Amino acid sequence: MIYPWQQQQWQHIHQLLEADRLPHGMLLLGNQGLGKADFSVAMANAVLCQSPSDDHQACGRCKSCRLLAAETHPDLHYLSPKAPAKSKSKNPVMSIRIDDIRDLCETLNQTSLYGGYRVAIIEQAEYLTLSAANSLLKTLEEPGQNVLILLVTSRSNRLPVTIRSRCQILRFSTPDEDISLSWLQANQQNDVSADQLKQALKYADGSPLAAMHRLSQTEHQEVLTAAMTASVSGKNSLEYAVKLAQFTKTSTLEGMLSWVSDLARLLSCGPEIAITNEHERAKLQALAKKVNKQRLFRFQDQLNFNLLHGSIAVNEQLLWENLLLSWDNL
Repeated sequence: MIYPWQQQQWQHIHQLLEADRLPHGMLLLGNQGLGKADFSVAMANAVLCQSPSDDHQACGRCKSCRLLAAETHPDLHYLSPKAPAKSKSKNPVMSIRIDDIRDLCETLNQTSLYGGYRVAIIEQAEYLTLSAANSLLKTLEEPGQNVLILLVTSRSNRLPVTIRSRCQILRFSTPDEDISLSWLQANQQNDVSADQLKQALKYADGSPLAAMHRLSQTEHQEVLTAAMTASVSGKNSLEYAVKLAQFTKTSTLEGMLSWVSDLARLLSCGPEIAITNEHERAKLQALAKKVNKQRLFRFQDQLNFNLLHGSIAVNEQLLWENLLLSWDNL
């Protein structure tokens, strides 16, 4: 699927296909919620389709396209992070391991069953273990004929430089607000006001798909807001640690970062500066009056550290209790 804000990227792919210069490895990078994974599937469909359109999009009717729609095409392979086979943890370590990469590379070295491309899509490629990345490197350096490897990531800094340097980079930028709002209004099924759409888009840093996901996660946002404003509402923030443990760790950490960013803006630029959590401006201003800048930036470091090591399994209730205590003591 090609979204309205991806036309420039698709035009680039069209030019590469027209010139028969499609690289063997491409790194699709950009913020989460921009539809990079969907774009990678559209690319795979385009190169595997037997009767593509003039702009090289898949026809949707040929035998290959029917197999692609049924997710049974023998020349298209997916990899994404998964938990260890024997893990019994509720929050297991997610990664792409060396055995998965070895199996994939062995498959890509085989002859195409349809006489064309063999395509691999590696989603959330930042979860490659170091040994898995090194194993993939050999195939990126010496690919077989008509092999296309698409690595999709929103955190390219976690990928080894050796992997990044051997892929052609395709960047996805945040679209203009008008384009995002227009798409959200056309695709949002619930009765949501224009202000709610704008707020969701602000929370999602301008990424339309992430904004749509946030609109479906109102409970998470309500719990996080209550936890972050507990100290000025006369409540105990630790009561929310159990509830926060029910939600995705990364999204909660990123949500907390938005509060840190808002406080830093209010401290540096004054009470009229634009902030993400606009609906809680009064409480944020109350927090800003008592916050210590050094402690605020140390708290930001805590959040970034946990994001960087997000694949490590931890007791999440203890994690949120620790972070909420730090937040309350700013």
